Amino acid sequence: MTPRHLGMLVSLLSLLAACGGEDPAPLQARSIEDLERQGALPVLDRSEDLGGPDADGNGVRDDIDAWIARQGGAPARQDALRQLARAFRDALLVRGDSVAAQEAAWRTTLAVSCVMARSGSSTEGADAVADMRKMSANTKARVLAYLDYSAALDGAILSLPAGDGCDE
Repeated sequence: MTPRHLGMLVSLLSLLAACGGEDPAPLQARSIEDLERQGALPVLDRSEDLGGPDADGNGVRDDIDAWIARQGGAPARQDALRQLARAFRDALLVRGDSVAAQEAAWRTTLAVSCVMARSGSSTEGADAVADMRKMSANTKARVLAYLDYSAALDGAILSLPAGDGCDE
């Protein structure tokens, strides 16, 4: 693991620890649950399953799919967000395979381009990408899987796609 990856791991694990750690009823966890109940934060799946539940089989975790639907906006933008959610989910399932990581990175690059093209501003697009990344890697197991994916890409070179990157 490179020093950069180690630093990311420490930062992400610290963030997860701040959200509750092993204490069954920490103040931070109660606050997060309160914010979820109030609708200020999305209620996210916290299972150990890296891919998470996907009842309709569209490749998007059900909790993230529900969040996208609540965002409203143009159907084309919602499609772009679902494309990005599928790409991040695929990245979590790479498991250290450098070829699969490069394929997932290409799909992620396309999806990010699509979200940016279908957002009202670059800030709105960048915020949506950041939110999706946070929601996708919302458990310790998912953070570690994302770091494995990132490590599998170490030294890879990707180019920007032609066009808007959208599947549809």
